[in-house]
Order: sequence, then C-alpha cells, then structure tokens
Amino acid sequence: MTINVTWQNDCRFQVVTEAGFEVFIDADNKSAPCPTEILLSALGSCSATDVTLYFKDNDIELKSLNNRLTYQLTKTEPRLYKSVNLHFSIEAKGVSETLLNKAIEEAINKYCHVCLMLQPAMHISHSVEIINS
Repeated sequence: MTINVTWQNDCRFQVVTEAGFEVFIDADNKSAPCPTEILLSALGSCSATDVTLYFKDNDIELKSLNNRLTYQLTKTEPRLYKSVNLHFSIEAKGVSETLLNKAIEEAINKYCHVCLMLQPAMHISHSVEIINS
C-alpha cells in the first residue's frame, strides 16, 4: 500500500492515497489543515466510526453523532499531544449512558486503530452527551 506526498510550495503538500483520494496539508496552517490536525482528525473519525458500527451491530438507530476533540500539548518543544478528550454527543433511540460509554470504551481500547497506535504516547479520555429527541 502506498500514499504519495508531493510538495506544492512553501510548507504545502498534496497527499494522494492508493485509492486516489486527495488531501491537502499545510504545515503553516494557512491554506489547509496542518499534519497534526490531520492526525487528530483521524483519531476522531476512526473512534466515531467504531462507535457507529457498535450501534449498527446492536440494532440501535443512530440519529446523529458528533465527536469534538479537545487536547493539551506538552509545554516543551517539540510541542506534542499530551492528552486528548473525545466528547461524543449522540442522538439515538433507546440508548443509555452506560451503553454509550461501553461503545466508546471498546472503540478506544479495542477497535480504533488510530487510538491503539497513539495511546502509548498520549492519554485518551472521553465524555458523553446524550441528546434526547
């Protein structure tokens, strides 16, 4: 499998995946997300995918899902991610906070490849909000 990264100018790059999808990255964060934002985006979308699949596998009707990530950086250079909180806001028929927490904990600790790769280097926590319809 391959991903092709081509320099455009300054600190801007075009990324083309093996399937031909394009993403633009700007390390200066002027014209596109910077690489570390892309990394956190991968963490947020990967964990959200696994929560969504948990609901699907358990025949729970999902109406909406939002995963808002907040993070802390280390104080010294290079400023690395120290911790991140995944705040899931979910609207689903008949879901309890206990069930939602179980889905998220399984995503973070068992299924989400991005979480599993990043956890040795940073603390990943979560919080939940159930939106009543």
